[in-house]
Amino acid sequence: MNAPASSRSEGDLLALAQQGDTRAYAELVRMHERRVLACAFQILKSPSAAEDAAQETFVRAWKALERFDGRAKLSTWLYRICVNVCYNHVRKGKRHRAADVDDPSIPEPVADVASSNPHESLQAKNTTARVREAVDALSDSLRSAVELVLLQGMSHREAGEVLGCSEGTVGWRIHEARRKLREQLGDLFMAEASGTS
Repeated sequence: MNAPASSRSEGDLLALAQQGDTRAYAELVRMHERRVLACAFQILKSPSAAEDAAQETFVRAWKALERFDGRAKLSTWLYRICVNVCYNHVRKGKRHRAADVDDPSIPEPVADVASSNPHESLQAKNTTARVREAVDALSDSLRSAVELVLLQGMSHREAGEVLGCSEGTVGWRIHEARRKLREQLGDLFMAEASGTS
């Protein structure tokens, strides 16, 4: 008797899915859907657009699954498909931005409970909005590196596999993105430095 899909390893599920087993593939989707959706949201900023992109990612992956050779991790391969799908959406003008200071894609600064007041809360939201705008103004290559490394927590090596470039290139993109963000947000860095002195 076959073991239930949920007790099988990712490798076993992948082998079954590559043979056309839709239940095994559905289990793989369940294992990866939250992180793929988060990756799509980081780029598209809209829950509905991110859901569409995640769904398209898994449809494309299913169609190409027999060609997946296992040289990269399955999650890395799915991220690469997701990033490509999202940037295709952006290039086609299908990006539905939620231009909202409550955008959860950049964590809000943690307020000191002792000094919480409406003015500081508004200032924190304005700071978050400015940071989000500055990140959005980066080129696709710099922004995707920032989103994968700084927001998704990937290593430079993992992000390089997703983006199809070397670990060193990812490091350079992060360095360059930080330099550009400092140029755009220099007054925030100065205010922070003067506030701590």
